[in-house]
Amino acid sequence: MSVASKKDDGKKWIQTSVAVACMTIAYVCMSFFETLSEWFDLESKVPHFGLGYQVFSVAIALGVFAYIMKTPKTADFLQEVYHEVIKVVWPDKVQTNRQTIVIMIGVAIVGFILGFFDAVANYLLGLIR
Repeated sequence: MSVASKKDDGKKWIQTSVAVACMTIAYVCMSFFETLSEWFDLESKVPHFGLGYQVFSVAIALGVFAYIMKTPKTADFLQEVYHEVIKVVWPDKVQTNRQTIVIMIGVAIVGFILGFFDAVANYLLGLIR
C-alpha cells in the first residue's frame, strides 16, 4: 500500500457510491413517472410532461445527494462504514471455491431430504384420499 492510500479518508469512494445510488434513484423515479404517463396518458394531457418528469427526477436525485453529503450525521456514518469495510479480510480464490462447493453440496443434501419428506407426505396423503 502506498502512503497516499493509507491516509485516504475514503471521501472519493463515499461520494462515488452515493452518486451511483442517487443515479439509481433518478432512474427509478423516471421509470415511475413514465409508467404513470402510460397509465393515465399524461403526455397528451400535460404539456412538456416528458421533460418535466426527467428534470424533476434529476432534481430529486441531486437533492438526495446534497442532503446525504451535507448532513454531518450521515457523512460521519458513511465515513465509519468505509473505515470498517477497508478492514475486511476477503477470502482468497481457493477458499472461496471450497466454500462454494461445500454450500452447493449442503443445499443439494437439504433439497434431497425435503424432496424425500415431500414424496412421503404425498404418498401418505394419497392413501387417505
